[in-house]
Amino acid sequence: MARVSILLSHERSGSHLAGEFIGALANYRMVDEVCNPGALKPKTHRESFHRFRYDYMLADPAFLLEPSRARHSAFVAAFFEHLQSIKAPHNIAVDIKYGHVHNFEWWWSPALERPYLFNFCEERDIGIVHLYRQNVVEATVSSAIADQRKDWHSWEKGADSRDAAKYKVAVGHVVHRAKLLEEQSRLYREWTSKIRKLELTYEEIAAGLGSGGETEARLGEFLHSKPRHPFKPRHQKLTPPLHDVVENYEELKTACRARGLERYLA
Repeated sequence: MARVSILLSHERSGSHLAGEFIGALANYRMVDEVCNPGALKPKTHRESFHRFRYDYMLADPAFLLEPSRARHSAFVAAFFEHLQSIKAPHNIAVDIKYGHVHNFEWWWSPALERPYLFNFCEERDIGIVHLYRQNVVEATVSSAIADQRKDWHSWEKGADSRDAAKYKVAVGHVVHRAKLLEEQSRLYREWTSKIRKLELTYEEIAAGLGSGGETEARLGEFLHSKPRHPFKPRHQKLTPPLHDVVENYEELKTACRARGLERYLA
């Protein structure tokens, strides 16, 4: 039977680079952000979680009118079986962001308890590739700059010809988001600790994917596959060192020191 794995990550963590590598593995198909209607349009993509939920509710109105844990568990299982059927006979990896995990909850979800999705993965032995960025300040600055540039990926128009501009960032917002991301990543590492998983960092894949080295070997071994051809990524790291790209870097450095984030500026 085809394997199902989850690529779990946060924004600006290198998930598209990791997903490109997984999609290059023999007998694997990578499913983009299933819970993001901007990535997979529900009207046109059968893989979309929102499309599946819409069709599921039409077929079984009791799913909403008479909700139960048993019905919800069956719904989540049906979604992953649906993805398997679309991509059969290939193995699949499903991109799910931290901010999308709540879609798999039922009606009761205490904020700091382990999300249902991870209970489901543990029960079904669904493996997780957990990808996160160790430098949370770089991650949040990268996100802020991408918002200003209006491009988010290295293959988008203009990404390869960009000048060495500097950008002023909203320091308070960046530092606040960095602290949240630091805590989120800690929680997600804890919540997935009992699941069969591989932990990788942005720093590892940015340096290692495309070199044919240890990082590629670890991913291939975990997913029981190898690339069909030597992997040559189209993605590349865009954001230069913070002191080169942040116009108000000294202000950022002061704010980071005040919030205990100075180690990310070394």
